[in-house]
Amino acid sequence: MKYQILFITITALFISCSNDKKATETTKQFSSLKSDILLENSLNKPFNASGVKEEHTLFISGKTILDGTATFKITDTKGEELHCKSFPAKDLIQEDYKTANSTLQEQHLREVVDGYFVDQENIIANL
Repeated sequence: MKYQILFITITALFISCSNDKKATETTKQFSSLKSDILLENSLNKPFNASGVKEEHTLFISGKTILDGTATFKITDTKGEELHCKSFPAKDLIQEDYKTANSTLQEQHLREVVDGYFVDQENIIANL
């Protein structure tokens, strides 16, 4: 009887000190790399007279397209940043769309980013 009480006491102690819940919980890690980029367009072309091609990228990041930040970045073939400029995405909206509703403005921004490098490609091809 004495051993049964001792066994029950030890068992109760182990059960109460159990770390089962803590052992099965895992910490979650989140990567925010490029998670807030909403629109992106890029082009490889020469940036200066040397003729070496660099990557020109325009992207909009933030919570929404209209309230986001537009960034124009130029990087060389090694991945080093040569130029970077950030500004409100609304600055890309053309004058005709400034008074349009938010849906039309958002669609216009999508078109602007998608076609941003089209005219530049045509200029380079004609040189």
